[in-house]
Amino acid sequence: MRKRNFFIGISISVGILFAAFTIYSFQKELKKERLPAIGKVEEFSLLDQHGQEFHSRKLLGKVWIADFIFTTCSDICPLMTKNMASLSRTFEKVKGISLVSITVNPEYDTPDVLKKYENDVTAKADNWFFLSGNREDIRAIVIDSFKLGSIEEPIFHSGKFALVDRHGYIRGYYEGTETLDVNKLFKDAAELLKER
Repeated sequence: MRKRNFFIGISISVGILFAAFTIYSFQKELKKERLPAIGKVEEFSLLDQHGQEFHSRKLLGKVWIADFIFTTCSDICPLMTKNMASLSRTFEKVKGISLVSITVNPEYDTPDVLKKYENDVTAKADNWFFLSGNREDIRAIVIDSFKLGSIEEPIFHSGKFALVDRHGYIRGYYEGTETLDVNKLFKDAAELLKER
């Protein structure tokens, strides 16, 4: 009888510990901080690397990562593009994530130039768009929507990657040349995929 009570007591203790751990894990998950909504990306329309109209509505329902580069840049752009290529390969088979590189030197970076650039830096990933267009439209996207760069600069430019959610809200900025930041961006993008 004493042995039986001992086993019942152990079973009850294990059950209580399991319930406490489950409640603790659930509360911890609830407390997880969501990425803040920093601002909304205004609708835009540009041309992609194939010369086709690309409207930002195409990105609704997807998590996307944006950067602003130009093809003749020899400073930070090559490293940013290398990191975007790495993200593109990582997310290639993941539905719901796109990458968008917008030129800040549209007079030179025509769709044909961007197509050649795409061929040089990536194996034509379906999830990565290279965009060009009118300088004023691009200025509005970079400065007014993403709050990056400065209008005083002839080529308004930034080393940041921006993470945008399914509804067009910017949820984070990351240094596009820093491995730790790019790794954090990868994790945050994966988390955003779980949001509805």
